[in-house]
Amino acid sequence: MNAWVDCMTYFDDSDAGMTSITVAKGDLLVLRIDDAFDFRHRCPDQYDALVECAAFVNYRRIEVGELPVLALLLVGWAGQPS
Repeated sequence: MNAWVDCMTYFDDSDAGMTSITVAKGDLLVLRIDDAFDFRHRCPDQYDALVECAAFVNYRRIEVGELPVLALLLVGWAGQPS
């Protein structure tokens, strides 16, 4: 997960060479998680790790004066259709 956090932290820095996908400075990369309710119940450890690591990506950026870069879109929450 450390490598995942490192890569996600630099989505708005194409010169960092951490990812092949980038967003413009000030924009967010949105990770859409379909059937999030089901994912949480089937894989609670992985779900928690995803949420915690996504939050940490933004936290470490804010700590150094940068804007958040990552958002999670949890689709199909609480049994709602996707």
